[in-house]
Amino acid sequence: FFPGRPTADTNEPQSSPPHATHTRMSMDTSAPAPRINGELMARFVGKKVLLVGKAEGSNGGVVTLRTPDDRTVRVQLAPGSPPLGSAFVEFEGMVENPDALTETTHVDFGNEFDMFTYNELTKEANGRSAALFL
Repeated sequence: FFPGRPTADTNEPQSSPPHATHTRMSMDTSAPAPRINGELMARFVGKKVLLVGKAEGSNGGVVTLRTPDDRTVRVQLAPGSPPLGSAFVEFEGMVENPDALTETTHVDFGNEFDMFTYNELTKEANGRSAALFL
């Protein structure tokens, strides 16, 4: 039974149990960030994206990131950004050029991550299945 919908036996809507709580949640989809790999960086210059990779080193506020498709991207960390806590990291940020990203935020993805499968996801999400992704 679905609260508020008529049942098969009657056209009267069913009421919710007295203990039921209804919460309407909404997701901000006004400016979704696409998941990309290194090859797709050139298509997204000037746009917000999500980029996952393996941190291979850092120099000051710049991280060298190896992308799932084995490219190198320089990530400029945001001022006050916390240190990276794992080898694999997802960065949200603005693509400055095909090999540079300015971070807005990041999420640690741990020290084990299947880069091959994630790369396949990025190709699918920006290719023939793009309509399925925000």
